[in-house]
Amino acid sequence: MANEEQNFSRAAIALLRGVVERSRDEALWQVIIGREEALRDYLSKLGLHLFIDRAEEYAYLRQNEASGLPRLMARTQLSYALSLLLLLLRKKLGEYDAHEGDSRLILTTGEMTELLTPFFPPVTDQVRFSDMAARQVQRAEELGFLRRLPGEEASYEVLPLLRSFITAEWLQDFDERLKTYAAYGQREEADDGLI
Repeated sequence: MANEEQNFSRAAIALLRGVVERSRDEALWQVIIGREEALRDYLSKLGLHLFIDRAEEYAYLRQNEASGLPRLMARTQLSYALSLLLLLLRKKLGEYDAHEGDSRLILTTGEMTELLTPFFPPVTDQVRFSDMAARQVQRAEELGFLRRLPGEEASYEVLPLLRSFITAEWLQDFDERLKTYAAYGQREEADDGLI
């Protein structure tokens, strides 16, 4: 296989596996940018849309629902706690960008647990609640929205990729969603028995 074909294949495979970030693989990023149209054509035949954010320097694939082809990209069912965490992180990212500009948003697991606390019934077992919150943070990391900082077990960078999945348009009714979530959190019992 010629080197150019091999690089193209590597780029397609990397995109099929998940998000490609320039900061993690410069050579792969250059192939994606350089062969963007060819990749778009190839991936569209599989019912996939290539999304590239040049400003934040990452690329990923989305299923083209209108293609009529069988689903290739798995859907992820988000729990109440995880979807709430992602909403709160997206809001915090927007606020941070408005105040701090280009720097990275870093949060600890404890800070993310505090973000979640008002949206759950009062807890009698704080350790259990903290464990539940830590699992949500870990899941957000697995989905590619958080990156653990090297050498710091409980500190994470909130990745700009979150903006692509929770858009500003979607956030417009965020306050209404938070009221609904807060009402849910004030119920006497949690459905999932976490508390």
